[in-house]
Amino acid sequence: MLPTVIFIWVTSCFVFPFRGETIAVTNNSSSSGGVTDLDPSSSLTRDRPADSDSGVGLLVHSGATYLKTGLTSSVASRLTMEEREARLLDELLGFLMSTSTGRQLYLLHDHSSSVVSSAMVTSYQRWGQLIIVRYTSELEEMEATVRSHLDVLTLRDVFVVCSAAHTIHVFTEVRRRSLESAFVRWFVVLQEDVTQEILSTLREGTQVSAAVRGSEGLYHLLSSHVDNNNRVTLEDVGWWAWSPSDDHESFLSEPLHGELSLAYSDFGGRRLKAAVVDNEAFFEVTTTADGSIQPLSGIDFQVLNTLSQKLNFTYQLVLAEDRQWGGVQKNGSVTGMIGLVARHQANLAINEITITTGREEVVDFTAPYFLESTTLISRAPEKKNQSFAVFSPFTLRVWLLVAAATLAMGPVLRVVAWLRQHYILEARPQHSLQDFAFNMFRSLVVQGNLLLACHWEQRIVFFTWYFFCFTVYAMYAGTLTAFLAIPAYEKPIDSLWDLLNAVKHKNYKPVVVLGTSNEFIFKEAKRGIYRDLWQVFDHSEGYVDTYNDGMDKVLKGKYVFLNAQLGAEIRAVTRGRHKYYFARNAFYPQGYGIACTSGSPLRRVFDKILTQMSAAGLVQKWTRDEIMKAAKRDNDIATGPGAITLRHLQAAFFLLVLGYLLGGLALLLERIRHRRHATTLGHVGQTTIEMMKEKSKNREHMGKLSESEKYGDMNIEIN
Repeated sequence: MLPTVIFIWVTSCFVFPFRGETIAVTNNSSSSGGVTDLDPSSSLTRDRPADSDSGVGLLVHSGATYLKTGLTSSVASRLTMEEREARLLDELLGFLMSTSTGRQLYLLHDHSSSVVSSAMVTSYQRWGQLIIVRYTSELEEMEATVRSHLDVLTLRDVFVVCSAAHTIHVFTEVRRRSLESAFVRWFVVLQEDVTQEILSTLREGTQVSAAVRGSEGLYHLLSSHVDNNNRVTLEDVGWWAWSPSDDHESFLSEPLHGELSLAYSDFGGRRLKAAVVDNEAFFEVTTTADGSIQPLSGIDFQVLNTLSQKLNFTYQLVLAEDRQWGGVQKNGSVTGMIGLVARHQANLAINEITITTGREEVVDFTAPYFLESTTLISRAPEKKNQSFAVFSPFTLRVWLLVAAATLAMGPVLRVVAWLRQHYILEARPQHSLQDFAFNMFRSLVVQGNLLLACHWEQRIVFFTWYFFCFTVYAMYAGTLTAFLAIPAYEKPIDSLWDLLNAVKHKNYKPVVVLGTSNEFIFKEAKRGIYRDLWQVFDHSEGYVDTYNDGMDKVLKGKYVFLNAQLGAEIRAVTRGRHKYYFARNAFYPQGYGIACTSGSPLRRVFDKILTQMSAAGLVQKWTRDEIMKAAKRDNDIATGPGAITLRHLQAAFFLLVLGYLLGGLALLLERIRHRRHATTLGHVGQTTIEMMKEKSKNREHMGKLSESEKYGDMNIEIN
């Protein structure tokens, strides 16, 4: 007996703070067998009433423990009443715990009376795995228990045995701190009916059963339900009665806490509120004249419709005022669709919502039903200047080597001919250096060679030259055809590192939708490429309100939009796919889920249906439908490789015109040279003529003198 008493005392000291009534106990020396009477003025704090079977009472006095075997008749009568209440409470807790299916049991108490303290000890002895938690106004221990991540999928049942005021405070704090959970069930013992006050604090997700005291020994059993107006009610499901002679009786029309999967298998036509934003391809909506939001189409529209049909509920769409997806901000506020759900202004949110750690702090997400990655969308790169496309097949180095080889062939053949003439003593070669060089060029451009190779050394040189020309021509023609058929573009942005380089050196600006996960992954990054990009992010121009705004902004300048792959592809098709460029390297794989209020049982029910839809391929089918619908609106005309245009042959015509100009220039130079030569010849000729005339005159003069002399001689002779 003594070890049992010591155990009870230790338990009461460390588990239950002493809160009892101060009583004075006397004992006759004759009956005590020499034990001295207790001082009536001594303060005795009773933690547990005497056990009805053993007649042992546990008393504490100045740190010492006494075994009391006899009490005065008045105190004994009083303890008998308290024992009756203690046993009543003990039997009631035993009944409630027997209906529990939770694997972890917690008993929250406040020692509002000595009866409660006694019942705690008895319950602890009966239920060995019971965890006892003392009530405090802060409820830190209780909150830690509810939020514990240990055995998160294990049902936890909390039995609340507190005063009416403390019980109301408990559920007020559950609401304020969003402690609702599908894995926590509350069993409440009420000595007075405060169910209406408790109901005013309850939200869906708080599962409550209450035992409300009626007449003596009778408790009404209530269980929480959610009606078609989304209000939590407490419905009468039975009663429990106890008397010392007949033990206890009970009646339950249904379990105090039914299986949620069964309770939520049919919503009975409930009308849920679903938060959305207008989002093409996933949930496109329109606003009617009366201000209501009506769905049009989209993948998530099909998902929500299927859920409503399977679970028998209707829904009302609620549009986020800021038109954002939303999340937790630095100041603690929650924006967008996530904010509506976190504040219980909507039961769920569905619309291409990425599951993130930050959002999971304020809402519960279903398992992801759609997976994709994020990509970079930029304006289609400009085509490279093809004015000199005819030179594109070869690099500058190759062109220089081909030109050098062509120019070298004339002198090589001329040297071969000279060596043959010099050493074989043949006649002078019939072809000049110019003939050899020009005909080698003709061979290069596939115009044939007009020279005849009469000797083997020339034939060997011609053979190697012809093979060289054939190889160069074949590679040039093939490469030029491919180059003209597949236009060359400026280097696009294909990765986050390309984007960072473009931001730093080409004045590009990344763009994200405000309040989306694409913003948060960069904002919350502590290191790496995400952090580097956020440091160069332009807050004045980098934000847009919707995905459509982001796609439109890309076409207006040097902007790169960060968006999920599927939605961006569909939006690009409707605007002209050829106007956009999608990066080859995707990043940030993400899953889309349905956001439910914290602790809501909807999540587990939705998970089951979503898994079935994904396994059946319905989500993929709806995705293909949206892509095909967008493809019908695509105005791009697929023509394949385009015809060769003047732009491709600009260089050829440029060379032709350049040849004309050079030919004309050569003609002009020849003309100038000829005129200069003619002028020089004219001067020389004139001088020659004058000299000839002078000589002629001199000759005539000399002739006249000769005739005079002749005639003079004749005259002399005559005379």
